[in-house]
Amino acid sequence: MEIRLWSVVAEDAALAVAGRGARVHETADAVFAAGPDGTVVIATGLRNAEDLRVDGPFPRLVEGRLTGGDGPALHAFARLPKGCLALGTARLTEAARRRGVLKRLDLRLDTPMPEHLLAVAGASDTAAGAEWLDLLPEDPVKALEGFVADWYGDDPAEVPVPVDGQPEPLRAFHRLAGGHAGLYGGSLQVHERPAGDPPVFGESGDGTFELLLEPGADDPHVFYRGLSDQPLRERERLSAYLLLLALTRVAMDRPPEGLAPGGMAFADRAQARRIVAPLKRVPLRPLRWPCARSRIYAGPDTVALVGEDDADWFEVYVGARDPAALRRLRKLGLDWASFES
Repeated sequence: MEIRLWSVVAEDAALAVAGRGARVHETADAVFAAGPDGTVVIATGLRNAEDLRVDGPFPRLVEGRLTGGDGPALHAFARLPKGCLALGTARLTEAARRRGVLKRLDLRLDTPMPEHLLAVAGASDTAAGAEWLDLLPEDPVKALEGFVADWYGDDPAEVPVPVDGQPEPLRAFHRLAGGHAGLYGGSLQVHERPAGDPPVFGESGDGTFELLLEPGADDPHVFYRGLSDQPLRERERLSAYLLLLALTRVAMDRPPEGLAPGGMAFADRAQARRIVAPLKRVPLRPLRWPCARSRIYAGPDTVALVGEDDADWFEVYVGARDPAALRRLRKLGLDWASFES
């Protein structure tokens, strides 16, 4: 099946380009189809007129096709709030691995996108103003620095915080957070000084669990005490967790001015996709709270948390700096549990 370049088609039509009997694989960030006529990827990571970034995990068949040299043609589509924009064929430019596992693919479109379509595809919204995303997953501390500067401003009041004896990621967090009260409070709270054995460095806003540090490590594991019978270890270590914590604070609590624009809704899979379509998934492993698998998506003016406890329904939290960033959400027909604009 052939589709005209730059046309917008339904997802089923895009996947059909792979050919009859294609195997379809869905991840949090993309949908893949591998068939006799080619490989299809539908993603949201368009960086500019010709570069597309896709974050893992990747199905083994798709990984083999895209990194194994000569293989079937790769057809790329950009996910839009309604439909998929045909980007034409693409080729692999970089395969980023972490501990031997493929984490990211950088693709180059064979035909660069016309300038007037960049905003339609979300490229200009996701590439400009959120450059800190490009530092992940390699340097989460530097990414946190970039996010804080973007969201809160990079000239906080100097508020000294005792940092002696703390792991370096936590010291860096305190240095960045000086004067930004929004980084310390809310649904996830950070203490100025860890205390206890094992050290407690934070807690939930309602007091139902505490945040523990693995003693003695330079970049320690993080544990929740109170979410289960035994301390539950978070997927990312402290350096990455602190960035995820700051993003969660924005999505759920919407600082720095109280209830900034945003809200919370329960959404099905299709609705959740439309909510995050213009955003880029933060390329870190999902949080274990507030849902068992909580992924975060971000752009220059918006942060969204999509929490999954089962395969059918998602908790979605959205925070924005500008009410204009939320106009499109009013058109999705969501049943918002709360919404501020």
